[in-house]
Amino acid sequence: MNKEQLLYHYFSNSLSSEQEKQLQDLLETDADFSEQFRFEKDLKRVVREREKEKLKSKLSGFEAEIAQEKPVIQLKTNRKKSGFNWSVAASIAILVGLGWLGYSTLSGADYQDLYQENFEEYPNTVFAVTRGDTAESIERAAFASYETGDYKTAIASFNKISAPDKESYLDFYIGQSQLALGELANAEKSFQKVISSNSDFIAEAHWYLALTAIKQEDRIKAIDYLNNLIANHEYNKDKARALLEELKE
Repeated sequence: MNKEQLLYHYFSNSLSSEQEKQLQDLLETDADFSEQFRFEKDLKRVVREREKEKLKSKLSGFEAEIAQEKPVIQLKTNRKKSGFNWSVAASIAILVGLGWLGYSTLSGADYQDLYQENFEEYPNTVFAVTRGDTAESIERAAFASYETGDYKTAIASFNKISAPDKESYLDFYIGQSQLALGELANAEKSFQKVISSNSDFIAEAHWYLALTAIKQEDRIKAIDYLNNLIANHEYNKDKARALLEELKE
């Protein structure tokens, strides 16, 4: 897939997990592509903000006119007068009339943008994999696969480690691998295991649970995880506060 197609799929929220990895690699290695990506992203944000303001202006103006007219539906029978919420009806009519099928992208957070802006794969901080190391183990093979982006192999290797020897941090890296593959429901379960096992990665698990929720456009869950992180941990606290503000807009 060429670079223009990657950008198109990114801005239309239709990237596959493989394409997301390709995009991330290009952003890290291709300066011209990275500059074009930032320009188009900023342009999209400006357009979205302008359209949102235009929409608010149209709705407030329309509602002001309705408030002045104060129409009431009078039934022909002897029933009580029935007040109709013209303000709500007018808002819906405007949206339908303008054909804003993408209205949700103009109202509130752009979840996929927020995910891309805040996601960063967590590095391997627990197992040193060196090129000169000839000693083989399942755990070494798993982390070697993780570091090279071979996430399916990494998950398979992590899961081969027997239960008595299984370290609590392995669920965290399994969750990382699942998140990279787009297996969001599985990633959520893995990060929840990290929290319930009192792992050293509890704070990090809350951060990535929030990102997983954002990827799924689940605002309520994301806010809950971020609030928990801010209240109880120091990891990425400033980023969590900034992200929380974005979600509350």
